[in-house]
Order: sequence, then C-alpha cells, then structure tokens
Amino acid sequence: MALAPLKPNLLRPLFVNHNVRLFATSSNSSSQQQQQNVIPTWNDYFKLRKKRRTYEVTSYVPCTIAPAFGTFSYFVQMEVDPFTKILGMDPLMAAMVTTAGAAFGGFLLGPVFGNTLFKLMNRKIAPAMDARDKEFFEHIKKNRADARLNSIRNPVPDYYGEKIQSVHDYRTWLRKQREHYRKGVFGGDVNGLED
Repeated sequence: MALAPLKPNLLRPLFVNHNVRLFATSSNSSSQQQQQNVIPTWNDYFKLRKKRRTYEVTSYVPCTIAPAFGTFSYFVQMEVDPFTKILGMDPLMAAMVTTAGAAFGGFLLGPVFGNTLFKLMNRKIAPAMDARDKEFFEHIKKNRADARLNSIRNPVPDYYGEKIQSVHDYRTWLRKQREHYRKGVFGGDVNGLED
C-alpha cells in the first residue's frame, strides 16, 4: 500500500530516457552524414590535416618572438639597482632567464594558437574535422602494434600515426605495424612470412 503512489514515478524516467536516446541517435546519424558531405574522402581529410599542421608550425615563430621581445623590452626599460637581486639572481642574469622562459612558453603555446587560428579561418569544416580526427585516432588506436613488444632492435614505428599524410601512407603504416607485431612475437626476419 505504501508503494502504490511511487509506482508511476518509477516508470516515468524509463520512458523519458528512451525518447531522448532515440532523438539523440537520429540527430547523430544526420550530423555524421553532414560531416561526410563536408569532407567527402579520407584524402581530403589528410590535405586539411596537412594544412592545419602548416598553421601550427608557422605559428611557432610569432608565438616565440612576441613574448621574448615583450619580456626583454620590460627589462630594458626597468631601472635596476646593481646591488639588489631579482629572483635571487643578478639583475642581468634574471632578465636573461625570464626572457628565455617567456620565449620557451610562447614556443609551447604556438601549436595551440595555430590550431585555434585554423579553426577560426575554417569555421565551416571545423566540426567535421574534429569528428574525422576522432574517427582517425580510433583507427590508429585499434590497429597499432602493442608497445610491450618494443625493444632496441624492434622499435614501435610511428605509434601515434603522426607521419600519415595520405591513404597510401596509412596502408604503409598498417604494414609496418603488422611487421612490428610479427618481429616482436616470432623474432628475427619476417620477410618469408605471408599475410
């Protein structure tokens, strides 16, 4: 008797979640079709990936020089008593260390800035590019050789698939991963083995 008022409330979340789940599934399939229309082939994806990498590499220069120049100009204009210490060091040494640190920090932020710039310049394809990135890295994760088979004589070839620039490169990468697996499991030369 005490549970009678709770029974309708217990079943309500099941129906609500079921409807939401069906709605999300249908919207996901339509968004995947739209993303495939934006980047139709894998070779197009690899071209865009190469273009994004160019943005990231070229952003190293301004992102390194700007913080270094700003820090250097700050220390040049600062009046310093030669008998005081900055950060526990001689003022000239502190200026050099902080300038180098600012340049290094800018260097590390360069790819982030380049990737953001790429997404701003290509707003229409950015969501499709992110979806393809996720799908590509799932392929890489599924097909790469086991890192436990790594040794000095048998290093893992391109573990993250960073050197893949086309579908042909991806197929070559797959062959190298299989060869690494065979060498790790069977040892020695695997040229006589067939697929």
